[in-house]
Amino acid sequence: MKNNSISRGECIGKYYRIGELAERTNVSKRTIDYYTKIGLLHPRRSDSNYRLYDEEAVEAIELVKRYKKMNCPLYEIKDIIDMLQSKTLSNQSLEMHVDHIAQLMQNLEKEIKDMQQLMDHMNREQRTIIMEKLSKQSANLVKALLATYY
Repeated sequence: MKNNSISRGECIGKYYRIGELAERTNVSKRTIDYYTKIGLLHPRRSDSNYRLYDEEAVEAIELVKRYKKMNCPLYEIKDIIDMLQSKTLSNQSLEMHVDHIAQLMQNLEKEIKDMQQLMDHMNREQRTIIMEKLSKQSANLVKALLATYY
């Protein structure tokens, strides 16, 4: 069994205790506990039994946030993170990831079409309000994707 503890003086690089990780990533300690319990995060243990999280945990949480915004279920996010963190990326896992992204893009295209139909029934002021609510990146993405359809 792999020893995941860190002895005094062994810590190389930046490690965060749960409260520090919560503050750094702007998620609750309870969320980090849950992500750890389901295997999304893999902390090490200090001599005094503190859970210590590295930069990989920060990246994983940021990835979870992005995929959750796309309404991706947590079990799928876990599979993606596991695949990305594996040291060897097989053709099968790469293909699975590409298929997943393609599915997300199809869902996004459907949502954009639905949004376009809704916006077709809005006046200019209402459309402006909606576009102002979208981030600049999202607005540019929506414009680019809509341009491919119309």
